[in-house]
Amino acid sequence: MSILNYLSLITIAISGLLLITGIVFIKLGKREIHKTCMIGASVFALIFVGLYLLRTALLPHTPYTGPYRPLFLAILWTHTAMAIINFPLAVMTLRYAFKGIFEKHRKIAPITAFVWLYVVITGWLIYYFMQWLNRSNI
Repeated sequence: MSILNYLSLITIAISGLLLITGIVFIKLGKREIHKTCMIGASVFALIFVGLYLLRTALLPHTPYTGPYRPLFLAILWTHTAMAIINFPLAVMTLRYAFKGIFEKHRKIAPITAFVWLYVVITGWLIYYFMQWLNRSNI
């Protein structure tokens, strides 16, 4: 497995952990720590996207040929759709926060967090399918 795969996994995991940590801190009323966590989550998510694009450009595509193809495809398709939706949601959520429009930020942030976490978790599931359940890797 390439170093780009490891770096991708690490960066998206850090992004997800910072996202969860940021949610916990806002629930505790710790706004500055929440802000730091969410900016960090965003930075690591952007690094992940860059690594993903680089990996996609440099490494050949490996199709999933394992035993759970319908499940894999359902996870992959929903992951892809939610990842596409997540980007503008995250931008709007951050924009509202930085502009101090907290009423709108509070409305959209839970939706963004749910979508973001879904993308992180399904991304890890896709990795699991490709590395451990793909017949071409056995």
